[in-house]
Amino acid sequence: MFDFIYYGSAKLELFLLLILRASGLLLFSPVIGHQSIPKTAKVGLAILFAIVLMPAMQGVEIPVAESPVELAGMVARELMVGILIGFFFALLIKAAEAAGSLVGFQVGLIIAQAFDPNANDQVAIIGRLWIILATLIFMAINGHHLVILAFSDSYQVIPAGYMQVDGSTAELMMKFTGYVFVLALKFAAPVMITLFLTDVALGTVAKMMPTMNIFVAGFPIKITVGFAVLAMSLPVFSYVLEKTTVLINNAAGGLLASMGKV
Repeated sequence: MFDFIYYGSAKLELFLLLILRASGLLLFSPVIGHQSIPKTAKVGLAILFAIVLMPAMQGVEIPVAESPVELAGMVARELMVGILIGFFFALLIKAAEAAGSLVGFQVGLIIAQAFDPNANDQVAIIGRLWIILATLIFMAINGHHLVILAFSDSYQVIPAGYMQVDGSTAELMMKFTGYVFVLALKFAAPVMITLFLTDVALGTVAKMMPTMNIFVAGFPIKITVGFAVLAMSLPVFSYVLEKTTVLINNAAGGLLASMGKV
């Protein structure tokens, strides 16, 4: 009878660790972790992930916690694995938001703000537009499936309770966090270059016609040109996002390996 009870408690502990890692994933991951999704749905999804993965965990031995401090550390490690996986893929959406802010500043609509429920803050309206576009494109190329697959693959490299962090994990996260700014410039480059040339043209006109109020005339011109180029550059936006999703997915393997025990 004692063996049966011990077996049941071990499985329950493993099940709870699966829920914890799934909960961390749902805190930051794009699409499935968005703040607009009800918290009860996220809880149900975390439990569903644990139920689906539980049969694949046969024979997995979790480390024994000798004290409450060790147990708290194990809980924190499982949450951290899920958070890092979700945050890693969420960098794509953050890059789109940053690119929208850059374009909004160039167009002159930086003061036009919209509420972003995911960030729980006001963001530039063009940034909000690009967040929606990036999310739709991410779903169209099955990016959310890649997030779930990375979460599932994490147990092959990082068994429950065995997460380890070293300098390579921090280095990889810093590298791709910095890459957000590079990606934002790639997204915004067509509009920024065109608007820069537009400013040069307006400056030339202002020199030729000093009496002309170039600010009043240039404001609607920049908005019109900006939105026209923005619409024409959507295929480029989609292409860069798709290629970067593949890059992030391939790099996710290195992130998991840096946290694994093997």
